[in-house]
Amino acid sequence: MKDVAFLVWPTADKQTRRASQSWDWNSNTGAKLLIDVLGRSGIEVGTCSAETAHLHKVVLLSLASTFDVHNVIRAVGRLRTWRRPRDFVAIAGGFGMQNVIPLRDLIDYAAFGRAEGLIVPLVRAALDRADFDHPSVIPLEGGVRQVTVAQAPELYPHEVPTQPKPFREREVGCPRRCLFCHYTFARQHRRAHEAAFTGAMPWDDREVLFDRLLVDTNLVQRTRTAIDGYSERLRLAFGKPITDDLIRETLDRASAEWKHRIAWFQVYMIGSFPTETDEDRDSFRRVLETVRPTTAAVYLRIHTTPFRPSPWTPAEYLPASLEPDWSKRRLDVIVERSRLAAKYSLFLESPWSHLQSLVVERATADSDELIRTMVFSSKLRSRSTAARVTALAKHFDLEPYLREYHTTERLPTGYVTTHVPRARIVDLAKKLKRSLGMEEAAS
Repeated sequence: MKDVAFLVWPTADKQTRRASQSWDWNSNTGAKLLIDVLGRSGIEVGTCSAETAHLHKVVLLSLASTFDVHNVIRAVGRLRTWRRPRDFVAIAGGFGMQNVIPLRDLIDYAAFGRAEGLIVPLVRAALDRADFDHPSVIPLEGGVRQVTVAQAPELYPHEVPTQPKPFREREVGCPRRCLFCHYTFARQHRRAHEAAFTGAMPWDDREVLFDRLLVDTNLVQRTRTAIDGYSERLRLAFGKPITDDLIRETLDRASAEWKHRIAWFQVYMIGSFPTETDEDRDSFRRVLETVRPTTAAVYLRIHTTPFRPSPWTPAEYLPASLEPDWSKRRLDVIVERSRLAAKYSLFLESPWSHLQSLVVERATADSDELIRTMVFSSKLRSRSTAARVTALAKHFDLEPYLREYHTTERLPTGYVTTHVPRARIVDLAKKLKRSLGMEEAAS
């Protein structure tokens, strides 16, 4: 039995395994990287379930996304062995560690940001039951305190054994500063190559910036990219330098230059931006109708996620909306004609999934009952995802998780700072609101 183990929780959906970001579906690149770091220091790491965690001295929790906060609470929230004082030390971190409030009673340490530089001394201190002090780590027994997101001092130099293939880090962060993007504001950009941003996922299809689509692909394989806004107005307001003309010209050229019969693109899109109208949403379809493929057929699978006012970004001061319900558009056709087809993805997020993240990101101590109801209520689980929000709203005020924040207010995650100064984020937030034609909400 190893002294240190990563917690593995069951998937929420045993059929598809896609309703959960749990260990056996996700590639767990970050966790595998830390296993490699700890192993090189002589600390072996195993895995455990929520029920067997007490057999280890230190239990690590890898939060791949904010959805994992709900998964962890579902797995351990009702177990006596996870109540203080515990027989083990629980340490949580990962990209989903954006607001520790919902987990503050279930873990002992919260690590923010890149952990390879701190994980070894933190685990050794936990094994010895010694105090540990670090600017990027919160010891929860003393309550929440100010913390700074740890950055990667360099790209990780070793190959990490992940699935479906080994992962070698080539890039962290993004050179762009889209004002809604949590990743770019949380991570300083570092790269080991001269080409433009190509993403960090260990998948076979490449991810490239849309304006570099024909430069940084081999014009053969499926490619992932992002447009992130249904109208030019909204894209430019949020710092996404993609014009309607650029979309049209890029897709025309892709048809002419692609080396196979089909130029296949997975396109990530953000909908439900503040001030977004039906006219904005229809703008993308009208642009596609002006595309004139000449050779290869162009196929776009549009994966739309609703806008979230992500922590640590200028957009965190903006309101969120649960409408429209993008999940109702799964596989709907946007445009379909000779050599050009654009359809919505099968896996579009429901308002319920959207609310799950919003509640975690904007949680306060007053959110505990709401979150436990979302996680454990059998009545909610028996309803459709659309009906869950309506039912929940009858008993809880959801406005705190949807409302706009004044730029002078302290946000629920105001105890976290990143490499971007808070004053700079506030200035960008004010500029963003002006670009959208929004007046500041009352403070």
